[in-house]
Amino acid sequence: MAAQNSTLHLLDALSDGDAATASPRAAARRELTVAEANATYRAELVTEFVTATDWADELRLLADATRYDQANPDEDSLFDELNATRIGDLAVAA
Repeated sequence: MAAQNSTLHLLDALSDGDAATASPRAAARRELTVAEANATYRAELVTEFVTATDWADELRLLADATRYDQANPDEDSLFDELNATRIGDLAVAA
């Protein structure tokens, strides 16, 4: 019986995505908005960029920022934000 209950629990979890499209209650359980997801992505990318120790990683992150900017033209430039972190590093070092 325990195995059957765990299987039902798994199926419930798998069906949550389908239910969220039709069920207002299931949709209300979702806590992350698109704006929050974008803010989290931006913060993670900046953190990765600031802590990058290899120029190839920095270049990859700048390319990611460029793609993000192209997909989100109404937002502040993430590419510019990454560059500003390096300018700040140079000002502190001087």
